[in-house]
Amino acid sequence: MRYLSILGALAMGAMMFVSSQAIAGQDGMKMHGTDSTVTGRVVDPACYIAMDLKGAAHKECAQKCAKAGQAFGILDETNGILYQVLEGSPMADPNALLMDHAEEVVTVKGMVFEKNGMKAIVPKEVTKGS
Repeated sequence: MRYLSILGALAMGAMMFVSSQAIAGQDGMKMHGTDSTVTGRVVDPACYIAMDLKGAAHKECAQKCAKAGQAFGILDETNGILYQVLEGSPMADPNALLMDHAEEVVTVKGMVFEKNGMKAIVPKEVTKGS
């Protein structure tokens, strides 16, 4: 029975690896965004949208939510636009470049997407301040 469990775990791991490689290497799966620069506050979109929470007093909560899996957003406070942060490749952490900047104003260079009224960005470079 123990050997069946080990064999099953190995088979599952192999399937997951092959699937991830197939997804990552599919032809025609190219991002169709626009290289842009966005300046805004790094926010936890769930807390911002549902409870209007943002700013220095919310930094610790935003970081905890990001570590638990919530992708950050970039809030352009001048224009009232919230960009959802996306990962640039399968299995990547969308928050990697932003974790140290939670609830701070940053300038993000990356690929911007818009679909059905929603905006998103894949960060390539992040600098503090505007």
